Amino acid sequence: MIFNDLYDAIIELLQDKDNRKDLEACGVSVHELFESTLASKDKLEEKELLLRACALLDYCNEQILLYHFKDVPVHWRRMLMDTGLLSVSLQLLSIKEDTDFEIAEAQIQKTISDLDTCCVVSGSPGPDRRLISNIILDQLQTWLTDHRTTTTKARNFKKQKVVREEEPCVTINYPIQRLTEAPSFEWFLNHCNQEMPTPFIIPKGMIDDWPACNERPWSSFDYLRSVAADRVVPVEIGSQYTDSNWGQKMMRFSDFIRDHIENKEGEAAYLAQHDIFYQIPRLEKDIIVPDYCYIEPNLTKFYTLRAKDVIKNAWFGPKGTISPLHHDPYHNLLVQVVGSKYLRLISPQQTEFVYPRTGLMTNTSEVDVNNQDNEKYPRFKQVDYVECVLQQGEILYIPPKWWHFVKSLETSFSVSLWF
Repeated sequence: MIFNDLYDAIIELLQDKDNRKDLEACGVSVHELFESTLASKDKLEEKELLLRACALLDYCNEQILLYHFKDVPVHWRRMLMDTGLLSVSLQLLSIKEDTDFEIAEAQIQKTISDLDTCCVVSGSPGPDRRLISNIILDQLQTWLTDHRTTTTKARNFKKQKVVREEEPCVTINYPIQRLTEAPSFEWFLNHCNQEMPTPFIIPKGMIDDWPACNERPWSSFDYLRSVAADRVVPVEIGSQYTDSNWGQKMMRFSDFIRDHIENKEGEAAYLAQHDIFYQIPRLEKDIIVPDYCYIEPNLTKFYTLRAKDVIKNAWFGPKGTISPLHHDPYHNLLVQVVGSKYLRLISPQQTEFVYPRTGLMTNTSEVDVNNQDNEKYPRFKQVDYVECVLQQGEILYIPPKWWHFVKSLETSFSVSLWF
């Protein structure tokens, strides 16, 4: 039985005391509550054990909220992760194979939600914690998908053309350079090694062999649901992160697609700059990172630190979602897998005209490109920029520290590859 097997795998992992010694740093009372709950799994009722685990999870989350996310002590993230796994193991015990599907579905959805949230908040630290979490989440999602339809095994997902509310009509006055063919590896390296490299567009064809464009098409919401319907992901609520009413919400992937992409209900929502491939490895199998991303460009005053590995992020949302004018520290290949986007780019040499914010968002401009206020930001009128409509299948190279504004012209799924 799948649920018992997953329970056994978690308990075997947690019972290795050498892999949880660092939890003692959380304090005697917290550590003893965890240890006693784990030790009592065969002595107390599941309900009592779950109450203990939930109380410990709440306390861990309270402690984590005391810190800026980059400064959270590892021992609190470790305690949250191990307590989350303990809680999930107890939930798995309560799921019976012969239970009515609607009851089992609700139980499994809660288990997935709890573990996904725990992994996102904690970062899944600790030996084999991410590995076991991915196995559990993948198998539970597969179980739900398989039990929702009798044709899942033989299903062929068809590409769906993005339905446009109206044909995007954007006038491009200062076009970004468009290459006629994919550049050679040597040309690309030499271009990136310039003191001030410039953006360019690689034409369609580079990602034609991606599964995301073929047998596992990201343009098919049915396919995306089959892989991740019940997974819980962090979604931005609001038109852009600089707005006063902007916020983030953890929500089921299928709810995000239904409410904000298919039905377009409520406020704008955007799955933005999320490493969905780390969270849902099955989706990572749908892309092939171009060899260009494995070069080692020279360091410059605008590119001061190389990424340890290619940093992959997903950008998925409906028409009208916006990334305000900002810059990033790495070389970037922005791959347009589904739909199209408008982008405006400004050289870092013109930063004085862009009005960078102060405080935590110095990489973001005060200027709202979509609604420019020339009286408040008069120098912005002097900016020279380049722009494009990035079409499905194209790749845009964005050099380090180049300011860029992005707006989806239709339902869009993009992948950014920083290197």
